[in-house]
Amino acid sequence: MSNRRISEFPAISGVDLAEQDLLTLVHVFEVDPTLRNKKITFTEFKNYLDLYYVNLSGETINGNVTISGNLTVEGSTQVTSITGSIARFNTITGTTATFTSQISGNTITGDTARVSSITGISGVFTSQVSGNTITGDTVKATTITGVSGRFTSQLSGATITGNTGQFTTITGISGTFTNLSGTTTTGTTASFTTGVFQSLTALNQTFTDLTVSGNLTIQSGIFVSGSGYFSSGISVTGTISGQTITGTTAQFTNITGSTLAITTPSGATPAIVCSGVVSGSTSGFVIQGPLIILE
Repeated sequence: MSNRRISEFPAISGVDLAEQDLLTLVHVFEVDPTLRNKKITFTEFKNYLDLYYVNLSGETINGNVTISGNLTVEGSTQVTSITGSIARFNTITGTTATFTSQISGNTITGDTARVSSITGISGVFTSQVSGNTITGDTVKATTITGVSGRFTSQLSGATITGNTGQFTTITGISGTFTNLSGTTTTGTTASFTTGVFQSLTALNQTFTDLTVSGNLTIQSGIFVSGSGYFSSGISVTGTISGQTITGTTAQFTNITGSTLAITTPSGATPAIVCSGVVSGSTSGFVIQGPLIILE
């Protein structure tokens, strides 16, 4: 009614408004003063508000958003890129996230995470960890693959494999090497099935079976607890001594000893055959038993 003030109009709640309901307004830039009073539906009024405010759902923000207080997201959040100084999330799932200073939370997941530094109590990486420098107190991994690695204190594990291992010192209980080389290899016990040595120096060692294809030089004494066999000749510049020296044929230029005992072998062959001159000492040549002289 035209004779009533606006303050006298009956009120209506917001939930009862319809899109076709009208609002009155004064269009101050209207040239014709008689046309300055206009109407607008709530549908058009919401279109006007969309130019400056965000809807409750389905809204895309193209510009920057600054939140001076706290932001709480009850559901999941999917973002293409996040850039900021500090962000704390219970769960992050997205394609790309960039943090210039700090990120923290209970669970951080995604396809790719590129950070300058990671500091935390624990971390689980199912696929890949890469970077210029990865440091920490403890690294537990099933497989580590890299171009180079430096361990200042200790490297341990059930199995450590690779193409090349360059170490200053190796200390362990046991080791299996397909190829082992170096300037000096020391230890308490070395057990090899086979071995080829250009030069072997052994100090007070015991060999169960030793095969030498070239020359063998022993600077000190040699002690054989079992039998010794030589397939070819043996030459000694010093003295051969022992309680019993046996063999099939013995050819000596000179034999010097306290007692020479020769037993008769089986058969008719004489026990001793002398083709040259036989002489004795000043006490004579003593033969105990029959003496047979053949023409």
